[in-house]
Amino acid sequence: MSFYWHSGFLFPTKLRIGMFSISTLKKTAFFSLLLFAATMTNALFFNQLGYYAALVFLSVVWIKGEKDIFPKTGLGLFMLLFLFAEIMAMAFSDNKIQALEFGFKRVILLPIVFTIAAGINDEKQLKIFFFTYLVFALGSDFMYIGFSIEYFLKDLYKFTSEGPSVLLHPITTSELTSFTALFLFALFINESRNRWKMAWLVLFLISFVSLLATFKRTGWIGLGLGILVILVLNKNYKIIALGVMISIVMIFFSKNESRVFISDLNGKQIASFETDGLAYKVQTGEDELFVSDFNGGLKIYEKDTLKSVLETPAPIYEIEKWGDKYAAFLSDSRILVLAKDHKKGFVIEKEFTSPGYLGRVRVERGMLYAVDSDSGITVYRSINEINRPLRFPQFRRGIGMVVDSNYINLIYSDYSQTTIRLDSTGFPLDTVAYETKIPQGSSFISFIGGRSLFYFNKAFQLADPVTRKIIPLPPNTDCKGVAYPTVASGTDSIYIVGMDKNLYNLTIRGDSAVYLDIRGNLGFYPFSLTASDKNIFYTDIKKSRLLSFFDLTGESNRNRLVMWRIGWEIFKDNPFFGVGDIDLAGIFKEYNRPYEKEIKGHLHNNFFHLLATLGGFGIISILLLLYMMLLRMYKIFKSTQQKSFHRALLMGSLACFASFTGAGLTEFNFGDHEIITMVWFSVGLSFAVAKVSNNLMKE
Repeated sequence: MSFYWHSGFLFPTKLRIGMFSISTLKKTAFFSLLLFAATMTNALFFNQLGYYAALVFLSVVWIKGEKDIFPKTGLGLFMLLFLFAEIMAMAFSDNKIQALEFGFKRVILLPIVFTIAAGINDEKQLKIFFFTYLVFALGSDFMYIGFSIEYFLKDLYKFTSEGPSVLLHPITTSELTSFTALFLFALFINESRNRWKMAWLVLFLISFVSLLATFKRTGWIGLGLGILVILVLNKNYKIIALGVMISIVMIFFSKNESRVFISDLNGKQIASFETDGLAYKVQTGEDELFVSDFNGGLKIYEKDTLKSVLETPAPIYEIEKWGDKYAAFLSDSRILVLAKDHKKGFVIEKEFTSPGYLGRVRVERGMLYAVDSDSGITVYRSINEINRPLRFPQFRRGIGMVVDSNYINLIYSDYSQTTIRLDSTGFPLDTVAYETKIPQGSSFISFIGGRSLFYFNKAFQLADPVTRKIIPLPPNTDCKGVAYPTVASGTDSIYIVGMDKNLYNLTIRGDSAVYLDIRGNLGFYPFSLTASDKNIFYTDIKKSRLLSFFDLTGESNRNRLVMWRIGWEIFKDNPFFGVGDIDLAGIFKEYNRPYEKEIKGHLHNNFFHLLATLGGFGIISILLLLYMMLLRMYKIFKSTQQKSFHRALLMGSLACFASFTGAGLTEFNFGDHEIITMVWFSVGLSFAVAKVSNNLMKE
């Protein structure tokens, strides 16, 4: 046996030939594709590793002489046109480096289409590849359902309007799950064997439940459009008509629910009433209740009787007593100054905005404190000095705060917290560095005698900003965590709702322990909790996710409309090649109107984002590419046999394409690495079916 020398080692010559044979390279490429398929929904790094490895191995096969390894798809010219659009947009961009980076990331994924088609050589490999994807995708679905059960039991959907972030952001998870569900639905519709049909239905329902658990409308839209495409391709028009009727009935009977509860200090419920908006918060006047009813305006009640309504310019979150006036915090970041008229109720006197994206307002020492996530804390010394605020931009990223006479507890966007010292005039000075770091997800309860009471690490913790020590205070009973705390206005009484859904009165005994006096079980987690010296008030809100599609007062919908307008304005200023394939945050604020404070790097819509970044030439090149892909996929579908496995794959792939398009109406999923990979996967799978079908016909 002869040997050759390589990297300091001797290898058999036969092994050298085998290692680099075309057959071995193809097998290695296929196993790389299996890694790619298995990690489509759960591990981006390994997913891309599998893709690039397969691409490299197959490229070596091409270099070694098998020039037809990459099948002809008819898409090459249109991909080059898209590449040219990226180059032109970069050339005219003010941020060429970022445009090059983002453009490269998009273009480098296009060969996924060819790689899948080139790496799958026969029917057996096609099935192994597809079912590898399907098994691991269903594994991701099962895992997501498991996390969502705990999320549901804690009633967190009410507060977050989305499911848990497990492996990916819920929006991304919803779209990837919709693709899995669509492939399963296609297999179900296409199946003629009863047992297998039932099996596909059960698996579809599992994936469907996982999709529902994300609580994201983006994936729901995609699934709906994808199912419609499958039913049209299969000519199930009666099912379509039935589905439309069911959808109309569900929308007709859907409604938001909003209720205010009043109890005495012992937790005994004495009254409750519904509101026609969303009762975000209840606050007390002398003998009145002020209900910030979000889209229903600001309302005054006497007990459970409505006395007056102020229709606010935008949905209202809450109000704060400011001297003899009130400050109202609106959802579009406006602040209203309100006067209280005994006959008319509340009257708007002034309106103004904080410098940035408003998170909360609080009143202390006669001054109004506003925290902006992007521009720090702003202090308004009096109503007469609204136009001369004092700014403290060093305290950025805050989304909420509680203010005491000497300290501010600031909640950051990552849900970490810190204590900020105030100087003798009440202005923010610096942050307190505790000996033990307050972890993310901690609950701030209240200021008590100049110290901060938190709940974290399954215990109450008393933080002293002077000594910088944090002392654990064991409770007399386990409340399982804190869902909502409040301090009764005009008193020092503290009430909390525990994670066990019990209402407690909290007191500290001897700086060594917390005593929780149970006042009753609410049976749910309240949306808000407030108290006075006589009563405890809490609200319960149930938002219809179906109705939210049509609710223009909702923050998500309202912000998207703003983004789309800004995208159109950017396009009008850069009509040919856009501003470049870049993050739009730096440009976004130039087009914001006075009350539009949110800044985004993308526009939550494929069409408007690509118009803004790549211009008219870019959007035309992309639409042509997508159209040619769709046309080729449909031709392959038409060539498949009825009730065949190939036909199910093509129906699923076309449905995924429709899902991507539909979800792209409210998300920039063309720029989402995981989503666009899945789209090119479905296109490549279609060409792999065509290749395998042709091979079978030749045999």
